This record gives sequence, C-alpha cells and structure tokens, in this order.
Amino acid sequence: MPNSLQTPFSQVVSILPERLQQLLYALPQRLQETLREIRLRQSKPLVLVFPQHTGFLTAFGTVSALCSETLPTVREQEIGEIVARACGYSAHSHQEELRNGFLTLPGGHRIGVCGTAVYRGGALSGLRDPTALNIRIARHIPTAADRVLRACFQDGLRSVLLAGPPMSGKTTVLRAMAVRIAQGYCARLATCAVIDVRDELFPPGLSAPLTEQFFGDILRGYEKAAGIRQAVRTLSPEMVFCDEIGSKADVDAIADGCRCGVRFAASVHAGSSKELKERAGIRELLDTGCFSYVVFLGTGEQVGKPLLVLQTGEKNAQERGAGDNFCGLRMDGDASFRSGARTSA
Repeated sequence: MPNSLQTPFSQVVSILPERLQQLLYALPQRLQETLREIRLRQSKPLVLVFPQHTGFLTAFGTVSALCSETLPTVREQEIGEIVARACGYSAHSHQEELRNGFLTLPGGHRIGVCGTAVYRGGALSGLRDPTALNIRIARHIPTAADRVLRACFQDGLRSVLLAGPPMSGKTTVLRAMAVRIAQGYCARLATCAVIDVRDELFPPGLSAPLTEQFFGDILRGYEKAAGIRQAVRTLSPEMVFCDEIGSKADVDAIADGCRCGVRFAASVHAGSSKELKERAGIRELLDTGCFSYVVFLGTGEQVGKPLLVLQTGEKNAQERGAGDNFCGLRMDGDASFRSGARTSA
C-alpha cells in the first residue's frame, strides 16, 4: 500500500477501513487517477464512478458492469467508521456539516451522507444512523479554466457565472480561474478574494501547488453572503470568487458588490438555460446585469468544458436598469448540457 497521501485518490482512501483500502489500492493506476466517486451503501457492493463509465468494484481490483453475489459488500459498521474518521472522531464538532448532509475532507473532497434525519423544534438538527456515503474526489487541474478564460477575459476583468449539473467541474474550473486571474491573466495582477464556505476551493493543507500559487485572500467559514460583504467592505477586491450560489442572501450580497464595482465569478447548479431561468433568485441576479457571461459546463467526457457561452452584455449593475433582463440574452437554442451535448459557441 502506498505510503504517500499526496494524491487525491490516496487522500480519500486513507479514511476508509483497512479492508476497503486494500480493495481500492488493487485498482490499476489509470483507474485510480480517473476515479471521480466512490459510492458505499450498507450491505451493497461498492460502486465506482469514472468519467466514461460506472461499475462495481470486484475483489480482484477490477471494475464489473454486472452485479453478482461474489462482489465484496460494505459492512454495516464500516459506514459508521468512515464517518467517525472523517469527523476526526468528534462528530459533535461537525454537526453543522452533518445537518447539511455532507463532510469535507482535507484536499477538498466531499462525503455526502445519507441517514435518518433528526428534527428538534420543527427544524432539521442533524443526522443519525448513516447507511450510505458518496465520496467525491476533488481533482486540482491548473489548466481547467483555460477555455473559459479565453472565451470571457480577453478584454479585461468580467463577471462570469458558471452553470452546470452536479459533477460538471464547476468548482475545479472556478479554482483554476481564481489562480490565473490573481496571477495576472488580464495583463496585470488583480486583487482577488475567495469565499470558501466548505474548504473546497482552497482547502487547508492542499498538497497540490494551487494554494501557494493563489495571490489573493481566502475567507474561510463564512456564510457566502456574509463573506462577500466582509470582503467588499474590508479587502477592496477587484474580483470575488464563490461556489454554488442560490439563496436570496447570496443574490443580494452579489448585487450590492456589483454596485460597488466588484466583479464576480460564481457557480450555480443548472443544466440548461431553461433550468437557469426557472431559478428565481438567479434570474433576479441576472436581471441586474451583474454578469457579463454565463458559461454552461459539460459532464462525463465533456466535464469542465464550456459547451455554451452566453454573453449578457457589458453593463454592470451600477449602470444597468431593471428593465434589462435575462430574457434578452442571446440564446443559441435550448440545448441539453449533459454528457455529449453539442458546442454552441
């Protein structure tokens, strides 16, 4: 078994029980390097998700497309052991994360947790008895944002909204974009701030050199809206980066920042222009004119690639009135932005 925990694969595997570690380390190197998700369900076989296929882990370090009784399964106590390790054996200190259904590992990897909801006073307060886990392996790719940068930043800093379904590479692209822009992609060094709510964009102790290469400020632990307002008020950023926006508080904070002349790069879950327009908060934000571009990213073999770039105009929220709205976007059809979708721009 490898001694180093410096690869994304080994960072994730290190929190698993010894038996499961041995099964996963038996995978060929090429599969270790491309593995995107490990799905563990109590008393069920391990499911491995790759960019081009999904299959079951066998006892021999191979991946099978067929389920059979001979496949190794996840034991009941192993689910609890993984959660305990991910929490550093202090579940109490991770209650807020568990209440939201996930845990974040060093390196920015995320564990989705499925269990029984616990309510107190009519509000969700936590999870108990976990029965299934989905471990998403974060890959740090310095060149991930190159296509988006060429499409949107040739004429200087612009506000960009990255849209795509889950597992479309939004966080990876956003991280790489922050590094390149802070380093001077737009012909000069730009003052940048990152709102890293869950330590996924620039996780502490990240083994890849991206954290050292980011010449900007990272606000950790803030709720997005509070972090945005803090950055705008105290750090004088030219550009702010934040992942997975959507709440009314997020929308209001970004709109206020735009009115102060700050540019934003943010991501949102939406697989098509239709889905994006149906999200009231995001539509409201686009109506303000904050964003110059909306970039839709692909999944599967197209993960992280811009399949469609919509130009919303060059006005920012300070100059644009409420009458200029999202319906005025130049649309090249309402394509489906899933794996294999066509490139429209």
